[in-house]
Amino acid sequence: MSEHAPTTADGYVLITREFGAPPAEVFRAWTDPETLAAWYGPEQAETPPERVHIDLRVGGRYELTMLLPGGREFTVAYEIVELVEPELLVLRSDPMPEMGMTEPATLRVELHEHGPGTRMTLRDGPYPTPGRDGAEAGWTSAAAALAKLLEAG
Repeated sequence: MSEHAPTTADGYVLITREFGAPPAEVFRAWTDPETLAAWYGPEQAETPPERVHIDLRVGGRYELTMLLPGGREFTVAYEIVELVEPELLVLRSDPMPEMGMTEPATLRVELHEHGPGTRMTLRDGPYPTPGRDGAEAGWTSAAAALAKLLEAG
């Protein structure tokens, strides 16, 4: 497994990470509610499996609620706009005006075979400038948790 530093440009977060698991296993980590709940979100958040709902089809919904310190909740909701198992997942978020996002963001997760493992390229945005740093920190933390989960097998 290796990690490439995240980059931000034009309001987008870009993270590339390599995992020692095949693409099908990484794809499952993104699309199986129980597995997704085990790693999704920033370090200080918890995502209960019963708060993850995925209708895995183009046009389906991909929604989850993270529990944050202080009893706060944060729900993210997407429409699945592209789906090619096990190599591509593209989600368009609902606008989040409370976060300064009046327009949808697009999350694109590409998974490619890389030796015996997988190279994941994640691109998310656009974010308003203040939100971009938080999104980058959250995705960096989540990618590290995903790597740890995949290593544990």
